[in-house]
Amino acid sequence: MTRFAYWCLIVLMLGVFGVVTAHLLRERSLAGRDMPAYSVYSEASDGLGEAAHVLRRLGWTPVAVTQPIQPSRQHGLLILTEPPRRSLFGEEADAISDSDAKALLRWVEQGNTLLLMSRKNTALHRALHVVINEGARREEEHFAPVDLGAAGGYTEGIEHLSVGSRATLRVPSGGLPLWWLGDQPNAVLLRRKKGRVLLVADPRLLTQEGLVRSDGEPRDDNVVFLANVAALDAREGKVYFDEYHHGLRSGGGFWSYLGYHGEKATPILLLVVLLVAGWTWAVRLGPAVPTPKTSSADAVDYASALARLYQRTGARRLLARTLVRGFLATLTRHLRLRRNALPAEILAAWRLHDPGPSMQRLQTLLRGVGELHRGEASERQLLTWAQAFGQFTHEMQ
Repeated sequence: MTRFAYWCLIVLMLGVFGVVTAHLLRERSLAGRDMPAYSVYSEASDGLGEAAHVLRRLGWTPVAVTQPIQPSRQHGLLILTEPPRRSLFGEEADAISDSDAKALLRWVEQGNTLLLMSRKNTALHRALHVVINEGARREEEHFAPVDLGAAGGYTEGIEHLSVGSRATLRVPSGGLPLWWLGDQPNAVLLRRKKGRVLLVADPRLLTQEGLVRSDGEPRDDNVVFLANVAALDAREGKVYFDEYHHGLRSGGGFWSYLGYHGEKATPILLLVVLLVAGWTWAVRLGPAVPTPKTSSADAVDYASALARLYQRTGARRLLARTLVRGFLATLTRHLRLRRNALPAEILAAWRLHDPGPSMQRLQTLLRGVGELHRGEASERQLLTWAQAFGQFTHEMQ
């Protein structure tokens, strides 16, 4: 396969990977999976998907805002819940900048309402001169009842309300407490010219676990507060949810998804790997050198080398003695003689056993035994005697 074909295959595989990834992300997004916490897209226990379902049953249309709020297009109620702290490489950073806070307050001052639910101080809190006293996190595992204040229509019809945060608010004069947690307000109403800002120090109030208990029953009258806010401040049948500051921004696509998971640096690393791969393909390190040919030894070379090794170690004499010893042992065992019988004894016993032509062959072989004992045989003679010994013992047996 050529190099061009390899690159075409790699591009095809990357394209298939991109299509499959986009499809899976779209399906998970439609199913409300892996969405940011406190997002209206999320169906998890910490998502606002349940609040959106409640508003639809009440006749309101929940609208996710994935761009900065537009004063000329969007009017009424905007719900912003616990904007996360995250930046490009995952370090802590406020999701709401000072310019975003000023733009949101200008939108409010035109006669709109912002419901901000957070247990952490943001740029909006600083612009409103509000300070959140964060409660101990270990105390926030369960919801606690609050003491309702005289807040007009926002608390109308509410007998019991519980929150999942122990944080409280310190507000300037002029703020109207909606309810109290101990001796400090947990939610207040602030007026900004023609508009209003509802500050709630509990992001879990309108989540699934804040509206529905684990047994499936409504959690106190929390859902009534949501209905009251929508009835008082929503317009044109729409309730807006701020997803822009959760990182879900229109036009962002997969880049926004990476930003939510803190992996925006991953494409940069992938680009570096591709650049290195392209550089190694395009640039040759050093001059071109032909591939060296390795020499391979055949059977003749191996046998020759082994024979030279035997010559140097004196293996020929040892081999001759071994050959003689084996031949004599076979003869004496066949003739029922002792192992150290003399050649004359072997011949006498063989004459009684077979006085025919084999007698002369045996005499010749015994003379060869004498030559091999003296070590006077060459390699060729050694091979000849070995073949003769083998053939005679084979016929004898």
